[in-house]
Amino acid sequence: MKKILVLTDFSANATCAAEAGLILSGKLHTDLLLFNTYIDYATMPSYGGGGWIVDEFTKRKKSSQLGLGSLMEGLESLSRQLEPDDHKPVISVEFNDCDLGMDVDELLVQNKMELIVMGARSHDRDDALYGHDTNAVVNHATRPVLIVPAKTNLKQIRKMIFATDFDEADFKAIHYLIKLGNLFHFQLEIIHVIKPDQKEAEQSPQALAFEAKVAQLKYQGLSYHKIGGNDVINRLNHLGTETGPVLLALLHHQRSFFVRLFAHSETKKALAKQKTPLLVFPSKMN
Repeated sequence: MKKILVLTDFSANATCAAEAGLILSGKLHTDLLLFNTYIDYATMPSYGGGGWIVDEFTKRKKSSQLGLGSLMEGLESLSRQLEPDDHKPVISVEFNDCDLGMDVDELLVQNKMELIVMGARSHDRDDALYGHDTNAVVNHATRPVLIVPAKTNLKQIRKMIFATDFDEADFKAIHYLIKLGNLFHFQLEIIHVIKPDQKEAEQSPQALAFEAKVAQLKYQGLSYHKIGGNDVINRLNHLGTETGPVLLALLHHQRSFFVRLFAHSETKKALAKQKTPLLVFPSKMN
């Protein structure tokens, strides 16, 4: 049986993400794997160089074990409230002392994962971990990554909004969203943000081909249209605010380090300004 990988640091965002993972596992008929890494990015250099004392290492390891045990007990209690037709997942835990990106790589190799769920990143710019863990996971993932802010309730969501740039890989994501939509009765709105200086008459062959493929999709709650705006992410967040609780989704292009370093990334902008749950589909998704 496949698993949903829930990454947790025991924060409020991560706890909310774990509860979302439980609901998803019930609908998708998967089990649940809770994972925590107890060596954070800020302390890894001193840890790798032998600067840590044994007591600190032991303390963090024990804290990880206790936190995972407590989270597992809470989720097992919540699983009794799943709908009668939902799968009651087997919940397991793992922890490690490696960089999270490396850990995710290994976990995906060892397990058949349906998707990865994690809490939204901290917005405190004084935090040494600002955005690192989220970016590491998104850039290493080969399965979809759901990033959940605090107070998210999947049961309140009625619409998924997928932003397209007419990439061929978008259709893998769209088919996955249709699968979720069938399980949760979501509407699916596919949009393309057009900048004000773009002209409709100058539509590319790629855009026309994309529209033709969308027209062939058979999903009752599907709509496709274009909206105007200069900033894709601000426009998406505004659209989500207008329509009530939504799930935003987009494709993330995973490139080599030097290309990624200098490339503009809509995914990273979305993570920095995240207000709603965001489902990221990696371009290397298998």
